[in-house]
Amino acid sequence: MLNSTCGGKKSTIDVLGPGSAFGEESVTKSALNNFTCIALDEVETRVIPGDVLRRILLEDPVLLFRMMGSISLNMHSLMTQIADLKMRSTAERLSMFLLGLSGKDTGDDIIRLPYDKRVIADKLGMSPETLSRTFAKLKKIGVKTQPGNKVMISDIETLADYCGYSFV
Repeated sequence: MLNSTCGGKKSTIDVLGPGSAFGEESVTKSALNNFTCIALDEVETRVIPGDVLRRILLEDPVLLFRMMGSISLNMHSLMTQIADLKMRSTAERLSMFLLGLSGKDTGDDIIRLPYDKRVIADKLGMSPETLSRTFAKLKKIGVKTQPGNKVMISDIETLADYCGYSFV
């Protein structure tokens, strides 16, 4: 879980999965680091000091361009999150999150939330109370929470239409 602190407030910026990298800004000499990473499960990490990484990248241009591509994708993802926070309602953001977890290709209609609802709320830019109210709002289009951190979606296409998502 990648967190940021600003003005004494903490917020979850992203939840990273296996093989993810963070802290690439250490490769620049002027990097300001106000991010922390908190493990939700057991993890194994590798730390490469910025000066060592700079030396490796200067010697291997292919690796440099792969890293630049990865950073570019991360930046695009974060820009999309900013746009969603500014332009989508809480219900639309939650719907998009659920669609991302859904087995739309397999037809699964029950999904298991990958982490605590508090983390999900923070990632989606809302309080846990707002997340609960938003789940209640989505009941009218067939989204129902179930015990065990599960969510049943009665009609994926209805949910996708609700938030303007296209499977194409």
